[in-house]
Formats: sequence, structure tokens, C-alpha cells
Amino acid sequence: MGQKLPLRYRILHFLSDSKSHSVDEIMEALKEEYGGEGQFNKNLVGTHLQSLKAVGMLEHSEVFFDEAGELVLKFKITEYGFSRLEYLPSGWKPLSKSVSS
Repeated sequence: MGQKLPLRYRILHFLSDSKSHSVDEIMEALKEEYGGEGQFNKNLVGTHLQSLKAVGMLEHSEVFFDEAGELVLKFKITEYGFSRLEYLPSGWKPLSKSVSS
């Protein structure tokens, strides 16, 4: 797709598939692109997700405890977040046509 996006914007782009994803799922999906970077850790990815949620680009779609008793938050993109994708560089198109896809 050309140039590499800043991690926060790549997370938003990844969530443009209009599905719900947890921190672990996002990290697994983006590991090949960002796995060698110091910023690519669960804590910072979680911080990016919470920041995107705080400004209304993402929302919680599921909250539950996994088999190990760990809290799992799943996120999905909002209409507002989807609208911000138009500012990404050319070649970075949304993964679905809309939030409701």
C-alpha cells in the first residue's frame, strides 16, 4: 500500500473493516508491519485505542472476561472515525464501504 502509516492511524484503518477487534487481535494482525518497532506493545496499542475512543472515532462493542479471567475490550469504528479515513494518504482506502457493512 505504499508508505507506512503512523501506528494510531493504521489501527483506525484496520478497524475500518467494521468488525469488532480486541487489542490482541489488532496486534496479531499488525505484527508483520509493526512488530519490530519499540512502540508496538500491548500497553501502547491499548492507549491508542482508548485515545481514539475518547475522541469518538471508536467505541466499545464488547466487554467481557476471557477464560483466564482477563478483561477483554473489543472496539469498532464509529461513523465519525470512518469519516476521518478520507484524510489518509492515497492507497489507504477503508476496508469496507461503511460502518454498517
